[in-house]
Amino acid sequence: MKGFAMKKILLISGLVLITIVAYSMFFFSPDRLTPENPAGKKIYYTVIDHEPMMLNDEKRYEYHVVGYDKNGNEKNLHFTASKILKDGAYLELYTTTLRGVTYWQEIQYEQLPKNLNKIFSK
Repeated sequence: MKGFAMKKILLISGLVLITIVAYSMFFFSPDRLTPENPAGKKIYYTVIDHEPMMLNDEKRYEYHVVGYDKNGNEKNLHFTASKILKDGAYLELYTTTLRGVTYWQEIQYEQLPKNLNKIFSK
């Protein structure tokens, strides 16, 4: 009887392990972990309207901005850049829950979601 119970425990443990590995392969695929890939990331939009906060120890410029998702929901965001961004530049920011802003790129005003036009005036 003890042997049967031990086999049952090992079988259940094995199934749990296989399930965890399968889910992690789906949720943490290399494509989703690539910073510039929007898969699995929330996209926010902002405009640079001030100088960077400072040059940090890694020689990167720190920015603290208010970003808006495509529905107009606001969020305070923090990211760094290797250069000073020009005043008035529109940015698309890719964010994750744990890592914050993983990637940013400059876009044109026309590339902003239409319902954000009332937030960002040209």
